[in-house]
Amino acid sequence: MDNNQKNFVLYIIGAVGLLVFIGGIFGLYDWKYGLVLAIVIWIIAGAYRTYFGVPSNR
Repeated sequence: MDNNQKNFVLYIIGAVGLLVFIGGIFGLYDWKYGLVLAIVIWIIAGAYRTYFGVPSNR
C-alpha cells in the first residue's frame, strides 16, 4: 500500500472512533460504552500505524 492509502485508512479509523464517541455522548447508547469503544478503536489505529510504519504527522 502507498503511504497516502495508509494515511487514508488511519483517518477513516479515527473518524469512526470519533463517531462512536459522539454517538455515546448524544444518547445513541450509554456514554461509557461509546468512550470505551472509541478508545479501543483508536488503540487499533495506533497499532496499525506502528505495524505498517506510517510516520506521525506531528
